Amino acid sequence: MSERPVREPHAIRIVEDRWTTFRHVIEAVAIIAAGLWAFYTFVYQEKIKPAGEPAALDPTILVQRVGHDAKREVLRVTVQWRNTGQTEIDIAADGWNLYGERYGPRPVHHTVDQDGNLRDETNALPIVSRTLLRAYGQLRDAAVGGLTGDHIVIEPGTTTTYDDPGGDVIVPRGRYDVIDAEIIGVPVKTPVRRKVHITMTRSSRGGVWFRSNEVTSSDTRSSTSLIP
Repeated sequence: MSERPVREPHAIRIVEDRWTTFRHVIEAVAIIAAGLWAFYTFVYQEKIKPAGEPAALDPTILVQRVGHDAKREVLRVTVQWRNTGQTEIDIAADGWNLYGERYGPRPVHHTVDQDGNLRDETNALPIVSRTLLRAYGQLRDAAVGGLTGDHIVIEPGTTTTYDDPGGDVIVPRGRYDVIDAEIIGVPVKTPVRRKVHITMTRSSRGGVWFRSNEVTSSDTRSSTSLIP
């Protein structure tokens, strides 16, 4: 009985046409592009980019007349902090000042002209006196030497509002024409890994102010008339 011949295995080679190969390349590129887009959207835009942006704070101070009698005027101070940035912030230092201003009886003409580049001309009643009525300043936990455990943490796009913890301010009725208010805040991004150096000083008008070489402060002013 003769032996059957042994069949050797055959190598089979599959050759794709060029259009199939091109389609696979396009699909691979699309997958890579989708991955890069997902990284840009969910990692870079939401994590990496915000982490590199500075803390952004928009402060507001409002003075309201809440009561009076023949001799006294009651004023309520409300402060507002709005986080206009992309990351959570903690206020390392904050303060505000109130000044009572009295204006003179006669207009004074005043002109500033700087080489033709700036001209500022007024013809109004001048301020004849300015009195500091209220000054408040606080270094909080994020500042070196600040009050431990004291935070004002604000999420991006949100606002924190509260009245002056010192209570209402009572002034003699008719003593001042205008109440001038100014507010300053020093925001830092969270988490706070290193406390910042902030110095509490006096402003040129006698109120509370802050100085720092490490972070930037935000401030604004408002005026409220007391003339009936």
